[in-house]
Amino acid sequence: MQDPNICPFRLETFRAILDRIIPADDFPSATENGVDRFILDLCNVGLVAYQDDISRGLAALDERTNDRFEHLSASQQDEILSGLDHEVWFQALCELAAEGYYADPANGANPAAISWEMIGYQPGLPEGPSGPEENPQDAVRGRLWA
Repeated sequence: MQDPNICPFRLETFRAILDRIIPADDFPSATENGVDRFILDLCNVGLVAYQDDISRGLAALDERTNDRFEHLSASQQDEILSGLDHEVWFQALCELAAEGYYADPANGANPAAISWEMIGYQPGLPEGPSGPEENPQDAVRGRLWA
């Protein structure tokens, strides 16, 4: 199942791959931490480098597994993915997964900054991980002082 307005690939395969890149352990998996939505939002506005390569790579993987990748065991999925580590589309997807997983929650993934807790990061802002609320007057002041 897919939303053609957002992505030209099967979401089931996409999400299964993300959860093998960052599987759940004591902390959430990639999709449990919003990484799929983060990447899809970037795709939707055209901000993903190698987006066409990623789409083609996912389609090729679906063809190879007869649209059943998400139904394979974790070890079977890992075996397939281990042979893709040199492919541009897979490298790009791994980078996007890491960006989303460790993102500032204000960027659409990592709700409650759970991955920051995982690595012991303590944001230095008293207002929380995303800083103070935006004040429209700051933008006006910045233009006036510039």
